[in-house]
Amino acid sequence: MQKLWLYLHFPQLQLDSILQQSSHQTAEQAYVIVDEHKHQICQLNSLAYQGGIRRGMGIGTAAMLMSELIVLPHQSKVAKGILNEIAHNLYLTTSDISFWGEQGLLLQIHNMLHMHGGLAQYWHRIQNSLPKHVNYDFASGITPLAARLLATTQYNQITSDPVQLRQAIEPINLKHTELACSVIDKLQRVGIRSVKDLLNIPFSELAKRFDSEVTHYIGQLTALIPHPINWFHPKQQFERYLELLFDIEHSQVLLKPLSLLLKPLESFLKNRDLLTDQIVIELYQRDKQKLSITVTSRQGEYLISSWLKLIELKLANITLSAPVFGISLLAQHTYIRSPDKQDLFKTKQGTLNQLQLLSILQAKLGQQALVKPSVSNSFLPESMNHNHQLPAGDSASVPLYPMRPSFLLTPPIPLQEKVTIAYGPERINTAWWQGPPITRDYFIAYTHAGKWYWIYKNLENQWYLHGVFS
Repeated sequence: MQKLWLYLHFPQLQLDSILQQSSHQTAEQAYVIVDEHKHQICQLNSLAYQGGIRRGMGIGTAAMLMSELIVLPHQSKVAKGILNEIAHNLYLTTSDISFWGEQGLLLQIHNMLHMHGGLAQYWHRIQNSLPKHVNYDFASGITPLAARLLATTQYNQITSDPVQLRQAIEPINLKHTELACSVIDKLQRVGIRSVKDLLNIPFSELAKRFDSEVTHYIGQLTALIPHPINWFHPKQQFERYLELLFDIEHSQVLLKPLSLLLKPLESFLKNRDLLTDQIVIELYQRDKQKLSITVTSRQGEYLISSWLKLIELKLANITLSAPVFGISLLAQHTYIRSPDKQDLFKTKQGTLNQLQLLSILQAKLGQQALVKPSVSNSFLPESMNHNHQLPAGDSASVPLYPMRPSFLLTPPIPLQEKVTIAYGPERINTAWWQGPPITRDYFIAYTHAGKWYWIYKNLENQWYLHGVFS
């Protein structure tokens, strides 16, 4: 089987990510991304290109061509994050994927064509898996280096014909190859300016006449030398960073850019049939330390709408100390989604289940506000009932002893209503080591209005109301 490779080149991932959140007004502005190390423009939108700006141009020259120019610094982690997300999506269609820098993905496709019904059908599935807002160039090739060379020169064709691929590579100028500039200068001095000029020289003669770099490059281009590849293996966690178009000073305004991060998270979880019960949002503040916000869901979620409700409640209690210029979203705890088990004959009681209600209360009030009543090994009601903080993953069910009320009065109050005793007495004595002895006779009684009370009588025949049944 003849090997066939596909290379996808993404020349401006960071800019595509920024323009995704832009409005109609900001879409009519010229944007450029500047490499701060080289002081050159590395990414630009169509309006900047129409104004005469080109890649590799200095920022001073660009500012002279267009006065109203929005300049943003290049950030590698943005492009790497988006490229990683694209690789995760493509992994559902093809298994052999490799990263090539921060702008390219290499796919081994000859072993996938039979399963997808041919090259045309396979390429159609790949296109459907790519984000709609991302610009890319593509090409197939008989070697990884050939596919990359054609894609970076915007060949934008998919074919398995080796003759056509050879003819497409030959006229490419050497300046588009990965050869060093010093090597290209030496080759041009002897009249070698295109890939065809090098391919016409016998491979055995290359090592004698030129540097080893030339021999190695042509060997990998023509499959005479194998190309080393590190395959991509998807992780079970999601991480994404978003650079904002402008600084945000109010926490509620963050919901819109957060939805842009939650959308790929939903796709990530849905495609793998996973849920996550915790996401971590990091807000990068101008001239301040980043602010970390943890949002939890007790039953696990994957939908954007469910997480946005919890995030909105969480942000309502947060005041930003400085403007936010970037947001990152991390979901580390994922697990397999199990189908909901519900009673077939149980009527619907509400739109929220118990765990969803707890998640909303926790997002609104904080983790420390959720407490759970519990009982201890003591007969005296004052010593038996306790409230402790509800830990993560714990349910709200409370094991209650029989014939005990849901609400206790602290302290008990004298009984001032006429009641009818329905059950009792039940005598409760304290132990001798617990202080002053207490002896009480407890009864369950009800009033003429239908209220049920837990009352007791002490040794002095004084009656007290201690609890109310719900």
